[in-house]
Formats: sequence, structure tokens, C-alpha cells
Amino acid sequence: MKADLLVIGCGNEFASDDAIGLQVIRSLKELKASKEVELPDGVELIEAGTPGLNLLDLWDRADRVIIVDAIKSGAAPGTVHGFDASLLPPRDVMPVSSHGVNIIDAVQLGKLMGRLPTQLTIIGVEILSEEPFHVGLTPEVEAAVPRARQRVLEMIRSR
Repeated sequence: MKADLLVIGCGNEFASDDAIGLQVIRSLKELKASKEVELPDGVELIEAGTPGLNLLDLWDRADRVIIVDAIKSGAAPGTVHGFDASLLPPRDVMPVSSHGVNIIDAVQLGKLMGRLPTQLTIIGVEILSEEPFHVGLTPEVEAAVPRARQRVLEMIRSR
């Protein structure tokens, strides 16, 4: 059975700010568990790690998908961006996953294969550090978690 909406957090837990997508999903799960936020039925929250091309299999499970991930466009750390799959940023602004494939690659392959969700949005949070073997977000990016979470909640409510 397909979910109405998947919210997929991507990132590497052991590469500092690259874990922002995971932290946003965890924050949403905490609010849901504490009953501070009620999500509609059919909304699924997924901590995907660094899925690479496995994103295609994940998003096959829903018609609407929101992906939250790190971005490096040159904006101030903590800036929250939003992109529709039809207006993606250049490939080099999304960090490369541990499998050498980033979200932009997965979206482009999904287009070629006819395997994109009906609606695909990427929430990108500008990062400062991808320091390997470092757990924890920098203060600037940590401060962006509530803003990114709010952007996701607005998108969920607008469906």
C-alpha cells in the first residue's frame, strides 16, 4: 500500500552537518511522539541515511515525497532552501553520498526511467562542515532544524 506522503531525511550521521536531514526527521518524530504535532494519516517519516539510488525504491512507495538533505550552494550556513524536482540546483550543490550518487543523480535517473513521484520536493539546508568521523551539527546548522521542520510541516499541511 502506498503512503500519501513520504518525508525522507538523508545524510551521514558521522559527517557533522551532513546529518541535517536525519536530525529534521528525528525532530518531527519527537514532536509526533509527544503529541505536540499531529501528522495526517498516510504520512511516513523515514531516516534514509545515504541511500544513493535506493531513493528510487523508497519513493516508489508514495505519490508525494519530500526529501530533506544537506546542501552547499554558498549561502549562509543554516539557510533553508526548497526545490521542486523540475527546478533542481546544479549537481555540485548536493553532497555526494558514500556510494558516489547524490539526490540530483537519483532524480535525473528517476526521470529517465519514469520512476519519479507525482510531486517531489527537496528541502536543502545549507551546511558548514562535512568533517568526517564527527557526530553532531555545527551551531549554525543546528539552529536551522526548527526552520526546516516548519517548512516540512507547512508542506504536509498544504496537501
